[in-house]
Amino acid sequence: MTLLYQPSAVLRSFHLPVSHGHQIHVEEYGNPEGVPVLVCHGGPGGGLHKLTQTYFNPTRYRIILFSQRGCGNSSPHSLEHNNTDLLVADMLALLDYLDLPKCVIAGGSWGATLALLFAQRHTERVIGLIIWASFFAAKDDLAWLYGASGAGAQFYPERFAIFSHAETNHERVLEIYKEQLFGEDELLQHKAAQLWLDWDKQLSVEIQLQRYQLQYGCHLVTQAKLMVHYMSARCFIEELQILHNAQRITQLPIWIIHSRQDLVCRFAAAQKFAEQVQARFLILEGVGHSATNKVYSEAIRRAADLLLCKIDKNRG
Repeated sequence: MTLLYQPSAVLRSFHLPVSHGHQIHVEEYGNPEGVPVLVCHGGPGGGLHKLTQTYFNPTRYRIILFSQRGCGNSSPHSLEHNNTDLLVADMLALLDYLDLPKCVIAGGSWGATLALLFAQRHTERVIGLIIWASFFAAKDDLAWLYGASGAGAQFYPERFAIFSHAETNHERVLEIYKEQLFGEDELLQHKAAQLWLDWDKQLSVEIQLQRYQLQYGCHLVTQAKLMVHYMSARCFIEELQILHNAQRITQLPIWIIHSRQDLVCRFAAAQKFAEQVQARFLILEGVGHSATNKVYSEAIRRAADLLLCKIDKNRG
């Protein structure tokens, strides 16, 4: 039976100063002389997840995890000077600081969005891509998540009615959460943050699980604010930007993993994009959006191993 790689001790952990007074938290694992892979976490606002390293062979990969500005152990937890262009610039600054001319870029969900945007803007710095549960940040993707005709609303109509405050248009739903989370009423902020993250978790966990119970923490409002900050601005990118720039990365080896039953990120969009960029497309059945599912995790690990074989072949 195929298993994930065992987690290893951190090689080093540090904070890298980037622009506008922000510092991003970075951790490195694996082989310091291995093929570098920079892993983008989800969210927005999720922060690095140490177990992400288990997708990658620690004897072959130099595994670089980082928390995007404004979240995790990065500082400050601020939305000022916090947008997608700056996140991409932070990734470039990190590669420059590590003196890495080229790198594998990996990421899931929002992390896949960021990985694709970086690869399309800085193709010369990318060896290959491994992305899963891809989110393309178009109007249709936001409607799928937050609108009455989306998958979540159709699977969980009673919960969507509570989450959406009985609104049907996804743009109006986002406006309501922005008003409540950024208003002066702290009690309303906490209530809105709880509803927002509860809906996100409801759609993200494996489809076999029942309602996910959120952990209450001091970062609940901060994380919800960061997500709404990005989603209400359609992630600060142009409509269909990633799809329109697909040709920029067709020469790269790309592995895309996606579940047919993903309630967060549309399967049809991922399939279309995989065809555009001539990627290896691994289709999963019977799992949802959560990459912590055993089947999903092992598919990502397999893609990471196959990319190593491709890199070795290209070098040979």
